[in-house]
Formats: sequence, structure tokens, C-alpha cells
Amino acid sequence: MSNKRVLVIDEESAFTRFLQDDLEQREISVACVFSPGDENGATAFAPNVIVADKERLSQNSAGLLTGFDSVDRKLPLVLMTGTDRKLYHGSAPSLQAGSPQIVATLAKPFEPNMLVQLIDQYADDCEKIDRDAEYIRALIASDRLLDNLVVEFQSKHALADGQVVGYEALSRLKTRRAISPATIFSAATEMSLEIEATINVFDQVMNLARSLRKSRRGAPVSFNCSAILLTQPDFVDALFARLRQIGTVSNMVIMEITEENRVANIKVVAEICRMLADYGLTVSIDDYGTGQSNLDRIAEIPFAELKLDKEIFWAFCNNRVPIGVLSSIIDFCHMRGAKTVVEGIETPFHLEKARLLGADHGQGFYWGRAVPPQYLVKNWRPV
Repeated sequence: MSNKRVLVIDEESAFTRFLQDDLEQREISVACVFSPGDENGATAFAPNVIVADKERLSQNSAGLLTGFDSVDRKLPLVLMTGTDRKLYHGSAPSLQAGSPQIVATLAKPFEPNMLVQLIDQYADDCEKIDRDAEYIRALIASDRLLDNLVVEFQSKHALADGQVVGYEALSRLKTRRAISPATIFSAATEMSLEIEATINVFDQVMNLARSLRKSRRGAPVSFNCSAILLTQPDFVDALFARLRQIGTVSNMVIMEITEENRVANIKVVAEICRMLADYGLTVSIDDYGTGQSNLDRIAEIPFAELKLDKEIFWAFCNNRVPIGVLSSIIDFCHMRGAKTVVEGIETPFHLEKARLLGADHGQGFYWGRAVPPQYLVKNWRPV
């Protein structure tokens, strides 16, 4: 199986965010260089084509290109914002021997289809190897992981009428948006980094929840928390310290406990959840239908919401899982007074199937992708 790997050298913007998402949808892997220090990650990414903004390339990223001079042939380079004749004649220091070879120029903004055609034409296919773990290690070694993390928010909707009933905070790497939080925060990542990142997400969630309430569009905002974190005293102490300062977060914040490979003591997790409930923090079971601990989680943890994982929902849509399996889970939740959320709704067909199950809420690209908080509230001020 082949894979195209594209490195984008540019400034962070709505355009580069859109470009990443669009190319990834086409199964073209993308990494970006936005700031000094991102170069180590770019090298670990091992691209087979480079797309670079002409000004950014000449300002501070030209030296990065020489880091790819060990490949069998010069990497194709697509310049953005226009043509520079000096670069074509090879007189610029960024394009000396061993550097990538310019194959085309594009004026920004451009339609991704134009770039995709160039990628297909000039980029060699390479073996599809998962380099994301190497990429994360390179960012950590450069002390760039936390600086590259951003929080975006995806809406959650009532299946009955489509009304917005909440938002979920999603952690993204600015420079490699396709990497999932499960890969970013794995057993190979220091727990201290995950603790700091999750506390930062909680702060952003509280900020948005307050802003929505002030604008009279109050809706609960959720954040993801791995079960293993709830067994870490440093994280628990930091979270409780914030809750004591706030007082109560009732009807404002939901904590989604995610499924993962790291084993956590569910009884300890359940006890912490009961203590958090005293501050009005609602608990949700995320990713139901994956992993090995689902029965333990719903039996022990006091949850008010359960989210059906996209993969098991799609398996139902493709007639690989009978309706009775999922409807029984939803009935069980309703008997406990808990809401149910179907993840992965991307088409009208998915919406119809989710309604057929009798679930309460839905989430997915059918209503749009996750967006930065300033898209949701005016005069957004990050904490």
C-alpha cells in the first residue's frame, strides 16, 4: 500500500488548517512547519513532497530543506504565493545542491484539487508506514509538543430536531492535525505532559462555557480525560483545586472518560467520579464499543451520558452489527437516566440510522468539523 507524505512550510492560518483537513480526507498525510523548533518533527515525518510559502522559506526555513538531501533524488517542491525567477535559476541559498527541486508554483489561496494534481504527478509513492510515534517523540525532544497543542470544539446535536445541545473540546496538533490524542498521549509520553495538557483543556472548556452562558447560549462543554489520569494524584489534585476555586460547574462541564490500552483501576476511577459529582461535574463514557473494559466501565462508573463509538455505529449502518446490540445498550442507559450520543454521523443516512436506534444526541461531520473557540463566541480571549 502506498502513501503520499506532504510537508507544508507556512504560517498558521485558517487556510493551512483547511488544507491539512482536506488533504487528510484524501488519505494524503500532512505535517507542517509553523515555528522554529518544528524542524525536528518535519524530518521525522519523512515527506516525499514539500509545499512551501516563498516568504516563509526565505525567512527562516530554508536551512530545513538541506536536511532532506540524503534521499535518492531531490524532493519535488511546490512554491506558494507566486513565481520567483531567482529560485528557478538556483541562485537563492535555499536551493543549492541537494535541496528540493521546484516543480510548480501556486498563488494562495488555491483549491486543494490543484495541489493534489501536482502531488499525484510529482511525488513518489512510499510504503505506508506509521511514523506518528516518531513524530511525537521528535516534538517532545524539541520541547514543542505542548506549544503545538490547540483546542477546538465540535458541536453535539439533538437527534430529534438538530438543535445544538453541547460542545466537545478536541485536542489537535497544529502541525499534524490528523494525529489522534490517543497517539499523542500514549504510554511513551511522560504523564506530566498529559496532565499539563488536560488541565489546559479544562481551563479552555471553562472559558468557553462561561462565554456561552454570558451570550445566553449556555450549553455544556465536554473534555476528554483518560481513565489512567484519574488515578494520578498530581492530576486529581490539580483538577480539584480548580473546582474548589470555581465552586460548581453544574450544567456547564462534562468529563468524557476515554477508552485506551493503558489499564486503570476502575474502582479508583469510579470513586474519583463520585467525588467530582459533588462539584456538579457530569461524567460521560466515551468510545463505547471499543477496547476491553466497556462492561467494567458502565458497571462501576456513575455516568450521565454514554457515547457510542463511530466504528461500532458504522458497523451497524453496514449491517455488520444487529440493531438489537446497540438498542439494548441505549435502553440500558435510558433506564439509568443517562443520555446516549451516537458519534460518526456524517451523512443523512447516518442520521436516519441514529434516529432508528432511539439515541438522544448525535455528533459528527454532518453538522460540521471542530472549530476554534473564536468561531463560537465574539471577542474570545484565551486563558
